[in-house]
Amino acid sequence: MLPTTAQDVKLTIVDGIQDQTAKARMETGISGLLSEINRACAQERDLHLENVDMVLSGKHSLQALWKNLHFLCEETEIVERCLTSAEGYVVRNIYTKVNPMQEGYSDEPERALTIRLTRSGQIASVAMAASDAVYGRIMDQGLSVTDLERRTTILSFVENYRSFYDEKDLNAINRIFSDDAIIITGTVPMTRQHTSDMQSWRSQIVYKVQSKPQYMKGLAANFKSNKYIKVTFSDVEVVRHPANPNYYGVTLHQHWKSSNYEDDGYLLLVWEFRDGEDPIIHYRTWQPTRVGSRSLSKDEIINIMDFNIPTAN
Repeated sequence: MLPTTAQDVKLTIVDGIQDQTAKARMETGISGLLSEINRACAQERDLHLENVDMVLSGKHSLQALWKNLHFLCEETEIVERCLTSAEGYVVRNIYTKVNPMQEGYSDEPERALTIRLTRSGQIASVAMAASDAVYGRIMDQGLSVTDLERRTTILSFVENYRSFYDEKDLNAINRIFSDDAIIITGTVPMTRQHTSDMQSWRSQIVYKVQSKPQYMKGLAANFKSNKYIKVTFSDVEVVRHPANPNYYGVTLHQHWKSSNYEDDGYLLLVWEFRDGEDPIIHYRTWQPTRVGSRSLSKDEIINIMDFNIPTAN
């Protein structure tokens, strides 16, 4: 159980932004949002976001997340720096105590929030932050300003991706895939093999290839049949394609848990970044982490080099 006393929260930004008007708007908006989250948690009610300075889509996403997970900020005074992103600004490391609302939806007792804001300082979205290890793996290899901005976008996706499933937000998932995206899913059927001296089980991965409409139709049915879906990541690797620096392969060790199904596997997303447009995903693959009793080696995990990526112009 979380504390039942609601505490107002004051956020102060100490670095990372020179626009004082936007800075003041961010501080007021985030302080008001965290205070309302605390009140809603203490009173065990829905969020009242009418007076919170937040874009409408962000409000809808946060309210959907709240159905599965309540959280409370125990600090009354928060001092944080602001980070710049391609979309605007980011404030990280806002730690909260969490309380799952769905039976079976377990979570860490403490999680950090990542709050993204527009260039004018309005709150755009709230998501559960990636772990420090995942953050480091994505950001530490940045080679240039452009590369760092793209990795920041990838980090934003990794953090929001979990929320897409918490919220069962089909529209958000639909937007990130190109219309001609290819979705590849591996399964492990078991086949009995007879030999002269023994019977053994031979395992192999069989791959199913789907179009985007086929994948989205199946995902919609999955959302409908599950009370909750929880997706978490324990590791990540980001590879920039050597022949085309606009393409990135993002490999995630993903754990999927829903009210009627659970699995563990490797998720690969192949991204294309385009000047002046939102990045899109061309390929999505999933493989189980194990084949029979054997764990997949790194060489067996599908990566961006397994696809025909066009060379840069």
